[in-house]
Amino acid sequence: MTIFDKLYFKFFLDIDVITLLTKLAISVAIIIGFKILSVIITKNNKFLIKKIFKFKSNSMENALSESIQKPIKIFLLLTGVYIAIIYFPFSESISIPLYPFVAKLYRISIIALISYAIHSFIGNIPVFSKGFEESKNKTILLFFIRISKIIVIFLAVVIIFKEFNYDISGIVAGLGLGGLTVALAAQDTASNFFSGMVILFDKPFSIGDWISVGTMEGVVEEMNFRSCRIRTFDNALISVPNSKLSSDNVTNWTKMDKRKAKITFGLVYSTKKDTLQKVCDEIKENLNQYPEIVKDTIIVWFDNFNSSSLDIVVQYHSLGTSFSSHQLLKEKVLYMIMEVVESHETDFAFDTKTIIYQNADEI
Repeated sequence: MTIFDKLYFKFFLDIDVITLLTKLAISVAIIIGFKILSVIITKNNKFLIKKIFKFKSNSMENALSESIQKPIKIFLLLTGVYIAIIYFPFSESISIPLYPFVAKLYRISIIALISYAIHSFIGNIPVFSKGFEESKNKTILLFFIRISKIIVIFLAVVIIFKEFNYDISGIVAGLGLGGLTVALAAQDTASNFFSGMVILFDKPFSIGDWISVGTMEGVVEEMNFRSCRIRTFDNALISVPNSKLSSDNVTNWTKMDKRKAKITFGLVYSTKKDTLQKVCDEIKENLNQYPEIVKDTIIVWFDNFNSSSLDIVVQYHSLGTSFSSHQLLKEKVLYMIMEVVESHETDFAFDTKTIIYQNADEI
């Protein structure tokens, strides 16, 4: 008996070659059939979801369709491979250890694919939900979505460990014994975590809000268990620990319903009283014509005899609270003030000093 005959007998016993090739062809056909089935189902999965689940919300259909598309495709392909291996006529010496091993891998793959689908579905909720971006509890929802993802991964790992006959209770007991050490080593992490929980439920700010904390100012981009990421107006990304945010004073500029502007300018001392009063009155009258300005907040007054100027203060509140809209309105007001001053034949003052010599020979 040749080496080839020995190997053939070890793997397939005394099955004739024609029967073996037929079984091989059927096994390959099973794999191809499941491959075609996976393509058909993944292309029509949204239709099937609509028929099976009958969701009232299209966003839920889209989230579920996107989440299960890849796992179903892989599941059907693996199922085809699994059935083909089980169907193929291996000898008992090969099939006895092989079939249980393949079955275990198949079960683990199903667990992993289900976990992946659930994980993806949870992550796709914000993407496909139209109301999510407008939700007042967006930050809290994102926080719990992250927690849910971690729980799904943890449960999947535990189930897979059990499939490999690992004693999970021993691992849990070991974690319990080391809990005190971990707690002492992670005091800052725990402080940041609970501070993050306080921030989420107290809601002093949300993702997308413009805030300032101490010397830092910018837009909140992300919140997690440990820190909050703030994008400054210089486009730098700052990571601020949650414990600092909960202990410092946080100013949320986004919550403003109107924004204050104060402009101070000076006129030359040669300006007459009547002219000064007319300038103030006309500026106030013009400000009342701007729809972006809250009318009852407009104040224009002669403020001070400065060293080189007669100071006038213009104060108002604008309805546009964003930096760009506020600055654009302020620019319009400044141009308007220039026109008013020029129309009354006076001028803006600048810092000047007059030196008087008692003796002309000193010049």
